[in-house]
Amino acid sequence: MDEHVGERPQSRLSLATVVLFAGFAGLFIAQVFTIRSLRSTESRLAAVQADQSKVRERIDGEVAKLHEATAQAAATSDAERQKAIDEVRDEVEKARRQARGVAGKVKEETLKSVEDLATRVDVSESRLKQHQATDARVATELTTLKQATKSAESTITDVSTEVRQVRTEVANTQGQLERTIADLKRTTGDMGVLSGLIATNSREIDALKQLGDRNYTEFTLYKGKEPVKLADVSILLKKADVKANRYTLELQVNDRKIEKKDRSANEPLQFYVGGSRQPHELVVNQVGKDLIVGYLATPKEPASRP
Repeated sequence: MDEHVGERPQSRLSLATVVLFAGFAGLFIAQVFTIRSLRSTESRLAAVQADQSKVRERIDGEVAKLHEATAQAAATSDAERQKAIDEVRDEVEKARRQARGVAGKVKEETLKSVEDLATRVDVSESRLKQHQATDARVATELTTLKQATKSAESTITDVSTEVRQVRTEVANTQGQLERTIADLKRTTGDMGVLSGLIATNSREIDALKQLGDRNYTEFTLYKGKEPVKLADVSILLKKADVKANRYTLELQVNDRKIEKKDRSANEPLQFYVGGSRQPHELVVNQVGKDLIVGYLATPKEPASRP
C-alpha cells in the first residue's frame, strides 16, 4: 500500500510536462506561421515598390523625350524663321542696290510724282470730308424740313377742320339770324313814323346788333328821382305798373323834356335828337316792380333834317 502512494507524484509531473511541452509547441507553430505571413507580405510590398519605381522611370523617360522633342521643334522653327528673315533682308538689299542704280532724274521725277499723288490724295480726302459734312448737314436739314412739313400739314389739317367747323357755325348762326330777323316786325311809332325792326328779347336784340343798321344800347332802369344818362339822352322812370304792363317816363333831349305817359311794353317810343333825319327809338320789353328793361336804338350816322 505504501508503494502505490509513492508513485502518484511522479505521474502528475509527467502529465504537466507533457502539457507544457504541448503549449510551447503550439506557440512555436503560431510564431512560425506569423513569421511566414510577415515575410510574404514584405515580399509583396517589395514587388509593388519595384513596380512603382519602374513606372516612375518610364514616366521620367517619356517626359525627357517630350522636352527633347519640343526643344528640337523650337530650334527647327526658329531656324526656319531666321532663314526666311535672311532671305527677305537679301531681297531688300538687292532692291536698294537696284534703286541706287536708277538715274537721278528718274528718281526725282518719281519722287515728284509720288508727292503730287500724295497732294492729290490729301485734297481728295479733304474734299471728301467736306462733301460728307455737307451731305450730313443736308440730311439734317432735310429731316428738319420733313418734320416741319409734317407739322405744317398737321396744322393745316387742324386749321381746315376748325375752318369747316367755323363755317358750319357761321352758317348756322347766319341761318338763325336770318330766321330771327324774318320774325321781327315793323310798326308805327308813337310819332306816326314807321319804326325799324322791333326786338322783344335779348336774342332778337343781338340779331339787330349783327344786322348793323343802328346802334343798340340795352338798359335796366329803376324808378328814381334823378334821370339816368343813356347814350345821348337822359331818362327818368316815373311809374311802372306790373299788372297793367305799362309805364311812364320822362326824356331829357337837348334842353327839353318829353314825357311818355302810360306806354305799353314793346311799343316803340320815337323822338328826334338834334337835326337827325331818323328818330331815336326806345323800346321797353319788360315792366317790373319799379323798373323797366329794354333798349335804345339810335341812328348810325346822324344827318340833319331839311
